[in-house]
Amino acid sequence: MFCRKILRLGAMLCLFSSPFHSLHAQLGSSGGISGIARASDGSQVSGAKITASGPDGFSRTTVSAPDGAFSFVNLPSGTYTVQSTASGFAPFTQLSVPVAVGRNTQLTVTLAVAGTQETVSVTATQSSFDSSQTSSVVNIDRDRVEELPIPNRNYLSFVALSPQAVPANPSFSARTLAQSSGGFGFGGLRPSSNAVRIDGVGDDDEYTGSSRTQLSPEAINDFQIVNHGFSAESGGGAGGSIDVQTRSGLNQPHGDAFVFIQNGALNGTPPLEFTPYKPDENRVRAGLAIGGALQRDKTFYYVAAEQEIAHGQDTNDLRPATLTQINSATQQPGPLHGVTLQSGFFPTSDQETELSGRLDRNLTPSQAVMLRYAFTNTRNVNDAFNNDDLSDRTARGSSFISDNSFNGTLSSTVSTGTINKFSFELAQRRAVERTGDATSPGALIPGVVLFGTPYEGNSRRFETHLEFEDGLLVQKKSHLLQAGAGLDYVPLRSHVLDGRRGLFVFPTLAALTAKAPDFYTQSFFSNPNVNFAEERINGYVQDHWTPIRSLAIDYGLRYDYNRLPAPLPQHPLNFSPRLGVAWTPVPSLILRSGFGIFYDRYLLSTVNRLFELDGTRGFTQIVEDAAATALYRSGSSLARPLATVAPSIWKAQPGFHNPYSEVASFSIEQALPLQTTLKGEYQYVHGVRLGRTSNTNLLPPVVLTTQNAASLGVSFPAPQQLGRPVFSPQRANPAYDSINQFATSANSVYSGATVTLNRQFTDDFQILAGYTYSKTIDNGSFDLEQPQNPFALQDERALSLQDQRHRLTLSGLWLIGPDLNDPQDAAANANPPTLMRLLTGLEFAPIFSLTSGFRANPLTGLDSNREHIYPFAARPQGYWRNGLSTPPNINLDFRVLKMVPIRTGHLDIVAESFNLLNHPNISLLNTAFGSGTAAQPGFGRPVAASTARRLQFSLDYEF
Repeated sequence: MFCRKILRLGAMLCLFSSPFHSLHAQLGSSGGISGIARASDGSQVSGAKITASGPDGFSRTTVSAPDGAFSFVNLPSGTYTVQSTASGFAPFTQLSVPVAVGRNTQLTVTLAVAGTQETVSVTATQSSFDSSQTSSVVNIDRDRVEELPIPNRNYLSFVALSPQAVPANPSFSARTLAQSSGGFGFGGLRPSSNAVRIDGVGDDDEYTGSSRTQLSPEAINDFQIVNHGFSAESGGGAGGSIDVQTRSGLNQPHGDAFVFIQNGALNGTPPLEFTPYKPDENRVRAGLAIGGALQRDKTFYYVAAEQEIAHGQDTNDLRPATLTQINSATQQPGPLHGVTLQSGFFPTSDQETELSGRLDRNLTPSQAVMLRYAFTNTRNVNDAFNNDDLSDRTARGSSFISDNSFNGTLSSTVSTGTINKFSFELAQRRAVERTGDATSPGALIPGVVLFGTPYEGNSRRFETHLEFEDGLLVQKKSHLLQAGAGLDYVPLRSHVLDGRRGLFVFPTLAALTAKAPDFYTQSFFSNPNVNFAEERINGYVQDHWTPIRSLAIDYGLRYDYNRLPAPLPQHPLNFSPRLGVAWTPVPSLILRSGFGIFYDRYLLSTVNRLFELDGTRGFTQIVEDAAATALYRSGSSLARPLATVAPSIWKAQPGFHNPYSEVASFSIEQALPLQTTLKGEYQYVHGVRLGRTSNTNLLPPVVLTTQNAASLGVSFPAPQQLGRPVFSPQRANPAYDSINQFATSANSVYSGATVTLNRQFTDDFQILAGYTYSKTIDNGSFDLEQPQNPFALQDERALSLQDQRHRLTLSGLWLIGPDLNDPQDAAANANPPTLMRLLTGLEFAPIFSLTSGFRANPLTGLDSNREHIYPFAARPQGYWRNGLSTPPNINLDFRVLKMVPIRTGHLDIVAESFNLLNHPNISLLNTAFGSGTAAQPGFGRPVAASTARRLQFSLDYEF
């Protein structure tokens, strides 16, 4: 069956791609060099032979056009030497021309008349100015990946260097990693809307929306952050994209070996804990990387591996009196009998193994193949999720993830100006989540404690990817034509047990003591094993047109189709036009503008829930008020469904559509001295048909009074219920209690202005500084969010969970003396003065950020309006959706490095600190207001913060 499916999909890909001569979706993710050959008098030189040579002999040759123009496309990232020869002119050589992923380096070749001098040789001083780029991009080069402080060795942490990238709201992943949705967002869109590509193939976890493969930074050459690329090749999500290029081997062996060490005695004290001393922590990470040639000029390899072992401590930080009262209540006969909460520290651990190997082979002068294998294994015990201060150890989450991927690319130069690429990937991700207690019912006292088995957090899943992409690039005079198609077949096998043990919700501690829960929900499964597959098909055609040297135009059309299994509805008409313009009225100024539509994908975690809780495989039951109390006092949770309670199910909206975004932007970029640019940009992003859920089985609500309370099933009306809409027990379809319908009916609006200063591709000093002022409004921030009142959806429009009004970022590299990784730079500064000799090799690397706080949604903490949903959506009187916010976050990471030359390499002695200022950066708030007129104690107070100051020391020998 599987083989037949693959053959059918392969045939579909061939049929789809053949009219376009097939171009894979990220052919342009490599770099390029373009320019013009001129004589010393300024006239254009036609027929000049231009050669771009990379490290160890790799080269590409072209001939300048009648107007002197020349270009190289699809160049791997690196530093190149450009040489030119022409009849009647002296040879020309320009060294150190940088090429970065997705970036076109522009230069002017000035040829002297033959006989005036021999070879002119200059060192290139290129700026980060790219007048052919129509989109908003930030390049993270090899220097930044290697030298900037990185707290968890995750190279995607550097995405936050872009002032337009907003960190994901921590509330998305607070209860389970299955809803983590990625680590950053663009344009106010959900973090799951981004697309990450490594070496031209996808690296997205379709279940959560985050990335899959955790590569060692040693394996990363560079990457480009694209905030909605207006080229039609950009796609895979409604948000931004990250294009990553891994390192390859060279003829000259190169690599490094390193060790990183942290000890809790040197770290700061966690800001929110009640314990009198710091938790213990020991963290050690060691690894190595080596690259070279198996056959000179033919076959190259690069291998990187590292492992981390960390042991720490954490605590629930509950007051002793609270623990005593809870443990006293749970020792009484009842469903929670025997569940014991403990005070003090408990152990946590993290283990991570990363391995990747890349093999490059030059088959012929016009063909090359690349193969790469990557393996990641992570184990996070007692600290993966539910790690806020109100979660007991029994509710804490552990995660175990194993990821394997194998991909390859065949690059073929068909003729001068024509390049074809074929890429494939086979990958599988295994993810398991467990909670400390997985056998007892769960208990929640909103704003006080979560213990027992939580509603979410016990699951396992296998996600497989089989991806094919093929494409062609053709240079025709002033047109760079591209077209392409791709297919990603994603089978999923899951076993998700959300709600299986049941969850009791008590309004207060006193209600727990009195055995009087207000709410109970439990899921029942006839078969929790769900197997299905998604097929993602894409294609595009585009032209990068330069009618004159001062004008570049990108225009094209892209198609995306997510084919979901029956009976889910389909919407195949997903065409997205793109237009981007870059105009250079004077050589030092660029004006850019563009518009595009970007289609998103469905989260498979949402699709999985539609299948698993469809009423056949599984369903949930909800009882409230006196019925919940009676159930609890009966002495046990449910072993089988209650015959008197209708099931609650999930279903899809008939005819739902793919979410997408409409994006428009305008920017001005000015070249400054010292290879620096200053850019101002405005961006508008409209998220359309975003996912959200609502209970469609409710009848219109009525205002609760003391007179009608009993008829509405409310025994003791609370102040937060009286005078407000409440839903009656009657249902539109009496066969069901709740019908949770997933619909693509939400939307968002983002408006933001950004100023960025960038100095890059220099050996001694780099800086990237930016400030963004933005506002994001939506009426649904994630797929499972439900409205407070499905009959008053206009009340849901408010600030988004992804709204971050102010964001200031600053990062830099300052190296004193020559760069020992650059032989030419080291040779040019071989004999410095005495003082310079002492300071040579010192490097300083800060990352500073000042941002507005994270939004939080205030709730009563109970199902006050009797909507019969969980999580709850009822808000306290006078509060808007997402009406709370954490304080501003201030963070400074700082790295100091000393390079010590040793034989053919150098030893880096490193000290670095994360959150050097030890600022209490709050990530989560207590959002439970309570059911009274006044807020209960603790409402709006912090319950989670990012790590306190950490110190790390390392040794790294590079050769």
